[in-house]
Amino acid sequence: MNGQEQFRAAEGPVGRREYDDGAVVFVADVGVGRDASVDVVGDTAIVVADDEQYEFDVESGEDAQAFIKNGVLTVEVNA
Repeated sequence: MNGQEQFRAAEGPVGRREYDDGAVVFVADVGVGRDASVDVVGDTAIVVADDEQYEFDVESGEDAQAFIKNGVLTVEVNA
């Protein structure tokens, strides 16, 4: 599985990267041109794309940031 695969409800994030500084990054392709938003609530990332809602677990850290740019969802969690 690579980071270019499409985001699917049953699969959650398609990519997960862990870095030496303790940061964990989740990446998914929600599709260019879709009306999408993301928010992190506790240990859950909630993604709304068009009329569909997806949720997946993320390790919550002191600082979690989520954003979508050019159809790519990124959730960065810093320990």
